[in-house]
Amino acid sequence: MHCRYGRRRGDQREIPMLEEKKTVLIVDNEQGFHDLFRFVLEPLGFEVHSAYDGTDGLERVRKQNYSIVFLDVHMPKMTGPELLKEIKKIKPGQFVVMMSSGSDPKQAFERTAKELGAADCMFKPFDIEQLMTHISRVK
Repeated sequence: MHCRYGRRRGDQREIPMLEEKKTVLIVDNEQGFHDLFRFVLEPLGFEVHSAYDGTDGLERVRKQNYSIVFLDVHMPKMTGPELLKEIKKIKPGQFVVMMSSGSDPKQAFERTAKELGAADCMFKPFDIEQLMTHISRVK
């Protein structure tokens, strides 16, 4: 079974539906990003979990295994980089993508995130194709 996505009718791409359910954790204080991830990923067979601050995100990672975790940089209670450090202490192999608003022409954010253990970085706003690129890297 396949699902189609794309901006225009002729520009649609097919993505296979998942054989086994994969879990995704979104840690971001903006509701709109949680809604976007659910809208895109749940029809493909992903189970999407939400945390709205770093402390809640850390508790969720302690209690459950996730296929991929998306972290925002700026959050209440614990920043994305602080949370990433804690996640890597308890689950060193966790696949994490760090998200940030705005561009980073000097790539300082990307360097720092990768030094802390992020698999990759995304800049807001991002399109569905960028999201799917990261999702496709999950085993």
